[in-house]
Amino acid sequence: MTKDEVQAIVAPFYKQALTVNTETTSTAVLEKILADSFQSINSQGSKDKATLIQQVAGFWKLIPNLVWEPQDLVIGVDGKKVVVRAVATGSPKGNFMGMELDGSKPFKIDTTDIHEIDNGQIVRVHHLEDWATGLKQLKG
Repeated sequence: MTKDEVQAIVAPFYKQALTVNTETTSTAVLEKILADSFQSINSQGSKDKATLIQQVAGFWKLIPNLVWEPQDLVIGVDGKKVVVRAVATGSPKGNFMGMELDGSKPFKIDTTDIHEIDNGQIVRVHHLEDWATGLKQLKG
């Protein structure tokens, strides 16, 4: 896959699904770019496509100013793996990770994702998100 083809698949994950916007919905974007057999994997376990879609939709409601901005994108030799370093920011309002928040405290965290692409869709993502730092910021 070319760099442009890879970016056309991965960029919407951040700019249209994880980042709250008025042009689309996270569900519409994720339904299109994630394979039916999709898995989101981290040290806590894995989530399927439906679970991730539901979680991201919840984030949109809880963090109405959520922005997930890619900083670096590295494409593997075969073009089927893509590493994205990003920065996520937002100000949660409501119950977020066990804290009741009023939207006045922001967080800014680093994230790293390794996306695996097949047949023009994301089939798997391994991810790390620095929520320990985010929680410290929100507890302020």
